[in-house]
Amino acid sequence: MTLKEAYKILGASKSDDDREIKAKYKRLLFLYHPDSAPGKERDSRDDEKIRQVIEAYRKVRESEGENHIEKYEFSWGAFENSEAFSERNVYVQFRIYDEALPLSKMARGRFIWDPDMEEFALFSKSVLESCKEVMSDYQAMPDPERVKNIFHLMMQEYVLPADAARKIGNKLRDDGDKEIYQFGGFISDDTAKSRQGTVSIDTPLNIFLREDRAVAEEMVSGRILGRVSFDEDALYYVVLPLLEDPEIEVSALITRTDKNKRGKARMHVAISMAIPRWLTDKPVVNGKLIKELLR
Repeated sequence: MTLKEAYKILGASKSDDDREIKAKYKRLLFLYHPDSAPGKERDSRDDEKIRQVIEAYRKVRESEGENHIEKYEFSWGAFENSEAFSERNVYVQFRIYDEALPLSKMARGRFIWDPDMEEFALFSKSVLESCKEVMSDYQAMPDPERVKNIFHLMMQEYVLPADAARKIGNKLRDDGDKEIYQFGGFISDDTAKSRQGTVSIDTPLNIFLREDRAVAEEMVSGRILGRVSFDEDALYYVVLPLLEDPEIEVSALITRTDKNKRGKARMHVAISMAIPRWLTDKPVVNGKLIKELLR
């Protein structure tokens, strides 16, 4: 097998970093594993495909100067929050070219969300399913407000914010014992429309929490510009908890202004976070709060 063939088998390229290549390698192992589609007749050719995938990964790693052979073990390697209120399913959706295959249930447990392996949309789907299962078990009325509150509490139990930030954030640079990551958002409050003309590009902002929402304030004048929404849904469970951490330095700038689809003014914000290398997450446990909502 040539190096070019190895990259082709993995669906990778030389521009991919180690994390991206390993994620693609593991996804292919999951795809051809017999448990990836329970009830489906096993194709004998899948064993040969697994062998090729392992050989391709070994070839790529050795080309990078690492004599690395990873044993094939089918297990969901994410960290588990043993005190999370409920187990959840882990789903992966494989694709062949542009065609999305049916969802594959890969594992069940109290697994922390790993952005390298699990799409956020599928992760949130699994938590919503778990939320509804719990409400059914406790015979709780599934009114929308209760579902929403329990869902958010359960999501918090499955996310390690600093770890996730290091994986999904745009790393800008290293700064001594800290790493600087950037995240995108925009000011969605109606006040953005009236104040757009008075706020210039590169205006420095303070970002802080108010009633569990991120709020933007002009650093110089102290004016509140409005609430901050994020470009990706995952950031609500990553950035918001980090805003409360005193060990993390936060800064922000307005990068551009435009109008949304409804013609309302919108200010785009780049949020930078300096995360200490030594900082580790402590899993959240919301069992008591969830039980109160289930009564």
